[in-house]
Amino acid sequence: MFPTVSPKKTSERKIELHKEAQAYKKTIDGQVNDLKSEAARIGTTALIVGTALATVYVIFSLFTSDAKPKKKKIKIVENSNLPVIVKKEKASESWIVSSIKGYIAAFLMAIAKDKVMEAMAILKENNDPKTTK
Repeated sequence: MFPTVSPKKTSERKIELHKEAQAYKKTIDGQVNDLKSEAARIGTTALIVGTALATVYVIFSLFTSDAKPKKKKIKIVENSNLPVIVKKEKASESWIVSSIKGYIAAFLMAIAKDKVMEAMAILKENNDPKTTK
């Protein structure tokens, strides 16, 4: 019914298959470790860039928030025969304040740009085929 195989051949074949399985396991473990380190590096870089951009956005939005129009307070005299006029005036900033806000925003954007360029350089350096094995 079944072909007979000598026990010597089966034990040799079993040893060969076990060695091959160990070699495959080592190769797969190495590839998994490489993928883990690459994912951690990319995640860290993305976190740094995202944090820098979010910080710049929050600070920029704090400096450029719209001010509500302020009412000019007028004292009302009860015995006066004159009509009461209430004027709404836009809260305007002086040119010094607006220029300082502009310089701060430009400075923060330059810092964010430097961080993004630094992250891109790290990614390019790590993905360069000349430096990888």
